[in-house]
Amino acid sequence: MKSITKISMIAAMLVASFSASAQKKVLEFNQLPKTAQSFVNTHYNKGQISLVSSEKEMLSGMEYKVVLQNGTEIEFDQKGNWTEVDAKQKSVPQAIIPASILNYVRKSFPNNEVVQLKKERNGFEVELTSGLDLEFNKKGEFIRIDD
Repeated sequence: MKSITKISMIAAMLVASFSASAQKKVLEFNQLPKTAQSFVNTHYNKGQISLVSSEKEMLSGMEYKVVLQNGTEIEFDQKGNWTEVDAKQKSVPQAIIPASILNYVRKSFPNNEVVQLKKERNGFEVELTSGLDLEFNKKGEFIRIDD
């Protein structure tokens, strides 16, 4: 019985320490990595930024987020490479969508736009205006419709 209590206490302390380790911080645009600044300047109007923040994650390191006035959220990894663009119900800039994914969406779902694009370890996750979620491998080849 005592060992169960000890294990429970240790588990509670670990959870608390993981929770406390993620620290969110508001930043100025020029505090983003140069790669992230360049991405925003290329694909969006810098004057439309409403929030820039960073968050130190225990396992993945520093992550950055830019929120635009229209609700679009752009996430970047610690090097400033984009990892997710969520434009809500607006279209993600076509220039960032891999050509094979863009062609597949245009051909298979002609009345839809990509409203969310997420880079994952094994490929890409795409959300369309219809609400459908599609998965693609690293080469941009369609895998399946995600439930």
